[in-house]
Amino acid sequence: MERHHRRINNKKRRKLIAAYKLPGAPGKRAALPLDTEDDFNAAVVNNSVISFAEGLSSLNREYVRKSYLLASSYVSDVLKVHRGTEDWYDEFIKVMVSLGWLPVRSRFERVSGAGKGLTVQLAALNIIAAVLASSTLSGPLLTALPKLAADALEALKQTPASFELFKRNSSVHQGADFGLASCVQTDGELMMVLVTYSSHGVSKQVGLPFLEWDSSSFEAFSGQTCLVLNTSVVNEKTIQLMRESAGDKVQLAIAKYRI
Repeated sequence: MERHHRRINNKKRRKLIAAYKLPGAPGKRAALPLDTEDDFNAAVVNNSVISFAEGLSSLNREYVRKSYLLASSYVSDVLKVHRGTEDWYDEFIKVMVSLGWLPVRSRFERVSGAGKGLTVQLAALNIIAAVLASSTLSGPLLTALPKLAADALEALKQTPASFELFKRNSSVHQGADFGLASCVQTDGELMMVLVTYSSHGVSKQVGLPFLEWDSSSFEAFSGQTCLVLNTSVVNEKTIQLMRESAGDKVQLAIAKYRI
């Protein structure tokens, strides 16, 4: 089902960010330096893997990481909505809209049965390609963004600390749940294609990380969206507000790495 949202003005956005304070986050404190000198083009953020195409400034990459961290953590830790559900996805999108993102298209649906032997990783990548194919994008980006997501997952497996964070955060009771996103900047806007993929009530395939499970052996659900953000809303003040609301989650739930 498609969903439609309106943009929120900057003054209201700043008030909402302050309201999205996570448990344990301290009050306003001295501003910490922003991550303005990094060249990391991928990151684990909570239970999701986010990759960045060339051309995004370090400030824009940090805005993506912090907004995703705050939105996903707020829905899970404050609203206490069960991950992997349509309710979680809907609330997550609402918070992302509050942080400046606008869904071009958004839906949550049961994943149709895939051929036996198709891993969860390949199934999720196929969904990203399908989302992009139905978007207004054209040309090289249609193939570049799914490849970027695939490269981020492969590089993740070679980065032990980041991979352990991802595995730990993507595990849920009797199943697993994760997100996969690729970001690009075009014509003054950031665009994020995002797919969430989750299963519940299944026996875990012992010895295999969730990405390697046979996707045809259980029922899965997926949230799918293309989010856009006007880069004019990206500034150090807003990022600092998100950092203050997120508190220790900034250090505990983000692991940057390179593809």
